[in-house]
Amino acid sequence: GYGAVPSDHYATGYGPPGGDYGGYGGDPGGYAPVTPGGYGPGPQEYGDYPQYEGAHPGDVSGLEGNADDYQQYTERKGALSTIDPENGIAPRRCTDCVCLFVFLAYVAGMILLVNVCRDTTIGDRQWSDIRRLTHGHDYAGRLCGVDEDVTDKPFLYWCRTNWTETGSVPTTLNLDYPSCVKTCPTAYGKVVPSIRCLFNLTYNEMSLMPKAGSGAEPFGTIATYHLQFQQSEAETPPYDTEPFGGRFCTPVDQTMKEKVETGPLRHVRFFLSVGSLQDPWLVLFQASLISIVLGYVYVFLIFECPRIFTISFLYGTWALLTVSGGFFFYAVVGLLVNQGGKEALKKTFKWDAYTEYNPFFEEHSPESSIIISVVVAAVLWCIGCGILGTITHVAGDGFMYVADLVDAAKECSMQMKSMLVPPGIEAIIKFMMMWTLGYNFMYLMSVGFYEDRRLVVNGQKFKDATAVYHFDTSIIPWIVYYLFGCVWLMELITSCGQFLVSFAVISWYFMKKEGHVKTGVPPMPPLHGAITGVMFHAGSLCLGAAVHPWIRLIRLFNWIEDESVPDKEARCCPEGQENCVANCTNAICQCVGGLCSKVTEARKRCFTPPQCLPSPDPKHGHRSDGLMNPGCSYRYSKNAYNDVIIRSQHYLQASQRAFRLIHKYQSTREHMLLGNGCQVVTVVGVMSIAIIGAIFTHLSIMSNRALTNPASPSFIAEPMFIDALAFLLCANIAYGFMMIFDHTADTLLYCYAWNKKFSQDSGGHPVEDYLPESMRDLVDLDVEDDDEKGALYGKARPEMYLGTFFTSRRTQIKADKDKDKARQSQIQMTTATMGAANAGASSMSGASRQFGGFATGTSQVPYQALAQAT
Repeated sequence: GYGAVPSDHYATGYGPPGGDYGGYGGDPGGYAPVTPGGYGPGPQEYGDYPQYEGAHPGDVSGLEGNADDYQQYTERKGALSTIDPENGIAPRRCTDCVCLFVFLAYVAGMILLVNVCRDTTIGDRQWSDIRRLTHGHDYAGRLCGVDEDVTDKPFLYWCRTNWTETGSVPTTLNLDYPSCVKTCPTAYGKVVPSIRCLFNLTYNEMSLMPKAGSGAEPFGTIATYHLQFQQSEAETPPYDTEPFGGRFCTPVDQTMKEKVETGPLRHVRFFLSVGSLQDPWLVLFQASLISIVLGYVYVFLIFECPRIFTISFLYGTWALLTVSGGFFFYAVVGLLVNQGGKEALKKTFKWDAYTEYNPFFEEHSPESSIIISVVVAAVLWCIGCGILGTITHVAGDGFMYVADLVDAAKECSMQMKSMLVPPGIEAIIKFMMMWTLGYNFMYLMSVGFYEDRRLVVNGQKFKDATAVYHFDTSIIPWIVYYLFGCVWLMELITSCGQFLVSFAVISWYFMKKEGHVKTGVPPMPPLHGAITGVMFHAGSLCLGAAVHPWIRLIRLFNWIEDESVPDKEARCCPEGQENCVANCTNAICQCVGGLCSKVTEARKRCFTPPQCLPSPDPKHGHRSDGLMNPGCSYRYSKNAYNDVIIRSQHYLQASQRAFRLIHKYQSTREHMLLGNGCQVVTVVGVMSIAIIGAIFTHLSIMSNRALTNPASPSFIAEPMFIDALAFLLCANIAYGFMMIFDHTADTLLYCYAWNKKFSQDSGGHPVEDYLPESMRDLVDLDVEDDDEKGALYGKARPEMYLGTFFTSRRTQIKADKDKDKARQSQIQMTTATMGAANAGASSMSGASRQFGGFATGTSQVPYQALAQAT
């Protein structure tokens, strides 16, 4: 079994070796033995490893303070037994328990914050009322359509300043004292005959000075001050209005409308957007279900035809963005039409029809709509140029590595079909979490108070007939606190999915092959991974989820810059197409790419800090474990969970050692750090599913009368905000499905790197015992490193050395590739035959096979599978 270690392995201890790189990571507690055969201290020392510094997998040398003080909160005494001598997998132990308690305290603070906002009252009013986000307040501070006396008047209307004025266009508006109305009125009483409005305060001041010696000065009064003020309500004629934001009546006249929008409504749009979170959840749930279906379809398509599907989507998206940019840029015609002021120009350019289809003209003035449309067109064209640059990277032969990575991921995930279940469950949990977080967020955005003492006399405030609602800005720091918690919770769900993928892939990789085939399959690895993650590594998942979303933005920016900007090897046509058009197109791409690459390289040299580069700086040494070391943007990633699982490491140490291990070998460095992995396929999948989900959401809302009717209680004021929310939700769901091949490929490469290093440094089983056949082409890059490892050349010419006359290992492997491909086909046939034989021999007794080296708790219970005897 993998959990037992021969007694002679306890002879010399398990410490760091001398020299560069320190065995593994180069810090105290490295994993290479000092002398051959030394795997660890005796049982009397290892049984209580919190007191044993620097020699166990949980080295915390990178943390400040005493290691024992930290470990007493994160590790259980007596939990560690032995490290598997064949593959280096350590037994389970609790990691980063402190972070779990910090996370639970943070979530408890979020719950307390929402309850305080919801239950606190100021005077006779609630501190928070989510109906304030979608309803306006009249001059008396009453909530239109909600409060008493105005329950049947849901719309807010701004009255004329002159109550005797008539006509469809008012001269001026009283923006201080709006009124609640049943419907938005039109001129001459076509809908509402007259509207009761409050007019501005009028007052008279008068000081009475008594005559000296008149005897009219009781109690020594020197002067008497009189103040008389008056506020009047009057029935005023209406004017032409139209609904805005659902429940606000704005003038049809553009001049008056701009005064309202830039005055009392200048901050309303944001609150209307947040208030739209009350009723769209059925539509968002339907969009989530569609995303789940599309996620499975996309994974199937990528497994079958990754190149064709990806390139087709890129070309289609580029064409769509180009056409959309042209549509919005057509708004510049409005400058000519508005200046000319002629109906003939409007008919010639079909301006009226264009403004009906452009959504910006419905919510903004013509001038503002033109500016916004031109900006949107510029953004769409820039994104289109970036996609076109990406096509130059993947249209040539540079995309072939993606097919190899996908094939390796397919071999693993299709043998463990239970890996397809967690993304669907993860999607439902994400929807429920976003629903809960979004609805409670409205309580924070609707806190405020009412100012009802607005009459100022001699510096003192007195009550009058008006009251004004003010948003309480003291809640803003707590909103930031809540939003960070929202991102943390959503990312934790994603991290759990990544952890399950890592656990399943590691379990599968470290099964020994029988010949060239992995015949055994781990039983329900997601279930075992979930139990292991909750029992032992919940703290590490919480810590990783707090860091990953913010660091991912830096890596995403670097990847977009590298992929969207063509380089000197850019190609728009595959190399096999030898014709004049293809050659000219490729020559133009390479010419432009050479110039762009020089600009990009200059920007990186001048403006990119070392923390944002995918490589540790050797000048800083290998023993430093600082949080902001060079390359830290690529250190804190999902790959840290691989080391957490294999070595039961704390997250910080796991991230550092995983980063250095990935950087050690050329194959892992190329595919996991330098962007030559499945990132293109992942981005295409996330964007395509998110766009489809957003379009479905918009069409569903606009076709539902209950969601578009302002008089409906489920009215959605800002559909575009819900579209953006659907885009984020569907993108988050799609990202979980992309991990089936993206993170699977990364984890397979990481397992190979760990297997290779442990075999070289600690005498573990060789790579050939575990490496899947589908990964051979991916790891060919490391053969050169192996060839050069023992080469000691002097200053003489290379041909003077005998070693240069022998065929290198790389040359041999390149020559045997055809044999490997033929063998791959034979393996698939053999696997199919064995599967049929297993199905026919289900009554035969099963033989127990152990794999993966996973021990649970303190009892070394191996993670086992039953393989049918054939």
